[in-house]
Amino acid sequence: MSLSNGHWHAVLSGRELKSRPVGKTRFGERLVFWRDAGGTAHCMDDRCPHRGAALSLGRVRGGKLACRFHGFEFDGTGRCTKVPAEGNWTVPESFRVKTHIIREAQEMIWLWRGPEASPDALPTVPHQSRLEGYVFGETSQIWPTHYTRCMEAVLDYSHLPFVHTKTLGVFRRNPVTEVEVSDIPDGIRVSLIQKGKVRHFIEMTYPSIWLQPLFSGYMMSTTFAPIDETRTEVYYRWYHKLRAPPLRQLVDLWGRLSFYLVFTEDMAILASQDPPDSRNARGERLVPSDGGIIAYRKILREHGLRERQE
Repeated sequence: MSLSNGHWHAVLSGRELKSRPVGKTRFGERLVFWRDAGGTAHCMDDRCPHRGAALSLGRVRGGKLACRFHGFEFDGTGRCTKVPAEGNWTVPESFRVKTHIIREAQEMIWLWRGPEASPDALPTVPHQSRLEGYVFGETSQIWPTHYTRCMEAVLDYSHLPFVHTKTLGVFRRNPVTEVEVSDIPDGIRVSLIQKGKVRHFIEMTYPSIWLQPLFSGYMMSTTFAPIDETRTEVYYRWYHKLRAPPLRQLVDLWGRLSFYLVFTEDMAILASQDPPDSRNARGERLVPSDGGIIAYRKILREHGLRERQE
């Protein structure tokens, strides 16, 4: 697996970003996401340079993001193009909003986390070829910990009999757990081994997407979008090939319910882990059944990039 000094981080569902700006806190920073007249997504600091109002409270007008407070308009480069109260006044170049590099792929918005560079020089966004040809339903939830602990939770087979006693743990009465870890493009695969054979597997696309094929034609996925040191917005998706509206509605209902029931069982345990960011963990004693967590932490160490937290 090739690692560099920066990476793309999925931070928002493309379905969430429609005609109005969307304000989100990501990596402890207030950001605003919006689409211009051509549908291209943009990301800026959620703060107007005029009087500090949140730009996410504004609207998109004529392909520009307009502040709700005094109507200042900004283009996709962050440059202020209009100050209504000043008529034809030439707007100084200093009237700018800081922009952030994003890409949209597979209906997710990806934020570049790394050294500043020309957009053309950046690596491509990770692509999950396994999802091609599928449709999906989606919902989201806030988890009470750092995204690294969230990812480790879904890479961990051995906790199922103890935490998920009313859901997944029902099928794992024997706590003995053997796992194998292998590399895949942009991530790892963690396989559950029973009687010498792969019984089940899950995949992680670095740094924050988890995918679980359940049975033929159906997969579940979570995307962990960091809010700050102790909170993560989790986008749940269930992928399938059913396109008839009545069937899709039934699958959507089942998807929402299953995600809620399963992951609600994790909340108290995740909130209790200290420190919240597993990259700061010291003195933990990992065992062979923690193979997925061990591999994930190795990738984090090799990557060497620490996101800013405030």
